Amino acid sequence: MQMLGSLQGILMLAIVVGIFALSVASLISSLLYTDEMYRAADRKSKKFWSLILVAAAVVAFLALPPLGGGRLGFLSIAGLVAAAVYWLDVRPRLRQVDPRRRGR
Repeated sequence: MQMLGSLQGILMLAIVVGIFALSVASLISSLLYTDEMYRAADRKSKKFWSLILVAAAVVAFLALPPLGGGRLGFLSIAGLVAAAVYWLDVRPRLRQVDPRRRGR
């Protein structure tokens, strides 16, 4: 039975660390685009997405084992959803209007 508990702990740790990594990567990516690109892509402003993704990264950081014991709470899931929306909806639209990508 001890093995199962340990396996669950490792899996939960991997999930929490993954959410943190995804949130930070999303934040960094969001900062690489200008506010004009967000407007051209018909998405919310850069400030909006930056604040959402900062909040997602902070919540994910606080869920890490030294601080939150590796627990996956509602806010962690909300942060994961925000990062996923950024990667699956916002970022592809930003890449379409990015003048640095023209000609590729």
